[in-house]
Amino acid sequence: MSLFDEPSKQPLPSGTTLEDHRLALIKGGLAALPLVGGALAEEMGLLLITPLTRRRDEWWADVARRVLYLEDKVQGFKFEKLQDNEQFVSAMIQATQSAAKTHRKEKLEALRNAVLNIALGHKPAEDLQAIFLNLVDSFTPVHLELLRFFQCRNSFDLERFRKERYVSDQSTMDLLSRGLIRDTRPYAARGRDSDDSLVINDWEVSSLGKQFLDLISNPPELS
Repeated sequence: MSLFDEPSKQPLPSGTTLEDHRLALIKGGLAALPLVGGALAEEMGLLLITPLTRRRDEWWADVARRVLYLEDKVQGFKFEKLQDNEQFVSAMIQATQSAAKTHRKEKLEALRNAVLNIALGHKPAEDLQAIFLNLVDSFTPVHLELLRFFQCRNSFDLERFRKERYVSDQSTMDLLSRGLIRDTRPYAARGRDSDDSLVINDWEVSSLGKQFLDLISNPPELS
């Protein structure tokens, strides 16, 4: 038998999708475990696959609705032209993978805004685009909220972040290490333990941070 005659190299049967094969692999792996029967494998497979499919479909439907709405709002903007926009296609694939991994509204909103801005031409350089989408994928909603807070401070959010110091301090340092904010403290004070949350300091959103916020904010055409 040659390499390409192996079953794994055979083309998918007609009507069979990649998700069908993924589900079969999950079922097969579970069914092979001791004390785990086929019925449980079936149930576990459905539990894993169904939410992923639902999330993907809901994400695509949400983006499609807004793109179609933009056709009526923006002169010359056409949905069908996006298939030739390689930067948008790459962003949509990357954002869809991230959207399938989260249920958090803030992250889904940031991903949606990013692909819509890219579709409209409000986009950074391609490498920076990929970096920014990766940041949305790895960040928590607190990261996104903090960055907006540092751009426009208010007393309500300040007190909220101070009460959640463990999360806000770590998120602040993450934003700093990614170059999205600047540390305005004197050098002597940096790295020194503080009795209060880091959010009280006068952090400045960097130029990179502003570009990131522009990408994940609601497109002006939808305001």
